[in-house]
Amino acid sequence: MFGLIKVILKNLSIEHHKETILKPNSEFDRRVIFQYYLDNNISINKIEREILLETHVLEPESIGIIGCLLNDKSHLNILRLAIGAKNRSNKKLSALSATLFNSEQLESADSYYFIETAIEDISNIENGIIMEYSSIYS
Repeated sequence: MFGLIKVILKNLSIEHHKETILKPNSEFDRRVIFQYYLDNNISINKIEREILLETHVLEPESIGIIGCLLNDKSHLNILRLAIGAKNRSNKKLSALSATLFNSEQLESADSYYFIETAIEDISNIENGIIMEYSSIYS
């Protein structure tokens, strides 16, 4: 029984599916793995954290789940969480995201990206998240 559980967990592991997670056209597979982590309250390890920090996603649900899994207070992650908090189809994502940041943190992140940071200093990963955040919060 435990062997089967290990196989299932490995099959849905961010660490063991790094290529899938980082591949630009793997939205569905990536979201299945991310949703598994969210639904089962799985904490990420250091390797998985690094993979998620490198992940370029444009899909709002995946952006929000990454924010929850990273669970840090960086400006970029606050924007991820804000996107997740506005998700209407994934109630667990929206509820959890909303608990992981406050309005002051969101104001600070918003100011950082929209006032303090020059466009040429924004990475592709940041740009995708900023665009999604802007479409939701404008």
